Amino acid sequence: MAAKGPTIRYTRGDTAPFTLVLSRDGVALDLTGFTAIELVTNTEENPATATNEQFRMPGTIVAPATNGRLSFQPAGATQGARQTASEAYVPTEDGYFYDLQAIDASGEKATLLKGGLFYVDQDINKG
Repeated sequence: MAAKGPTIRYTRGDTAPFTLVLSRDGVALDLTGFTAIELVTNTEENPATATNEQFRMPGTIVAPATNGRLSFQPAGATQGARQTASEAYVPTEDGYFYDLQAIDASGEKATLLKGGLFYVDQDINKG
């Protein structure tokens, strides 16, 4: 079973990445060979469908892969596209539930974190 994820706070409109460090029994998780890393948010803790999914954030491994570090930022190939994606995040005081999944080195889908809270804070600066 996947561990419960930490609480994450991200400000709507930001494009800067944030980093999570994954460990198991106090040892950094070896992410060598992991692909398709993605954090998905939803208004429901245990959704039956994707109806209430809010957004997805792709993750990248921070080298070396043996240190368990993953970096996340809004989806998009350019800063402008990431800005547009982030500005579409709906701020919430209640938080969204999230999970973190990836394809492991053997090609199996693995849930790395499940059930953490992801808060989107309203941005103040609109310029």
